[in-house]
Amino acid sequence: MGESNSIKQIIEEHYQTLSKKQQLVATFVLQNLTFVATNAAHEVGQRTNTSETTVIRFCYELGLEGYVHLQKEITMYLFNQSSSSSLGNYISKQTNRTARSALEVAVQKDIEQLERMVSSIDEDLFQYATKKLHEAESIYIVGVDASQYAANWLYFVLHLLRPNVTLIRTETHELIRTLEKIDENAVVIVISLHRYAKETLQIAQYLNKKNVQLIGITDSNIAPIHAYISCTFVLEQLEHSTIDVMPSLISFVNALVTGMTAQDSEYYEAGSINFDTIEQQFILDKWSGNNHG
Repeated sequence: MGESNSIKQIIEEHYQTLSKKQQLVATFVLQNLTFVATNAAHEVGQRTNTSETTVIRFCYELGLEGYVHLQKEITMYLFNQSSSSSLGNYISKQTNRTARSALEVAVQKDIEQLERMVSSIDEDLFQYATKKLHEAESIYIVGVDASQYAANWLYFVLHLLRPNVTLIRTETHELIRTLEKIDENAVVIVISLHRYAKETLQIAQYLNKKNVQLIGITDSNIAPIHAYISCTFVLEQLEHSTIDVMPSLISFVNALVTGMTAQDSEYYEAGSINFDTIEQQFILDKWSGNNHG
């Protein structure tokens, strides 16, 4: 193993060359690092419906000496991610945790997650994506299940700032008509979190064949959405948890909007002022004597 690569990166780099059963193990390991670090190989085999032999062969495929070596690398990875600078800081953080309020612990956890996200995002790719959003004639957003919450929020914010923003709803009979309307002048933002809803993947696959500009947001470097979208942002986290990734997800979609408005701040500021004026007039009319409705 190269010193510059973490065990997480090693697994992701080898993923496509693994057998199907070994890929099941790889996915489980990436999503359950703490479990793997503290449990035996046969237990991982049981959890993945494979076997202890498959788990050990998976370790060899990564260039490791065995399962114990895998556990060691995972432990070091988790330690490095949890420790801000030194062993002393790490131990202090753990021993003082019981004395800290639940609020402080939760907020600190979110801050650390946001810092990891910022460090993992490719700045050039981010600039490319926000420029495409600014230039697009229309923007479509799709997210299913847990991804739907961020999709709704992103739609709400973009709809305030610019015209022709559509939230794709997969559960309606209008879906096919909506997909047919999307052309090369549009940008489609696809949010796909574990468990990677098949509807989202089917939409991405269909639009990819139409050469539509797609921007993906997901939670893993081996998520299936990568097969259809080259411009994809991965929100890094220590272990798989749809709930835990939400602060980073909302922060990132807000950053996308900020990046888009930075492309032409005067235009978006003027639009915001116009919206505020209309909203104020609506309120005045509603509550004034001129309202006869």
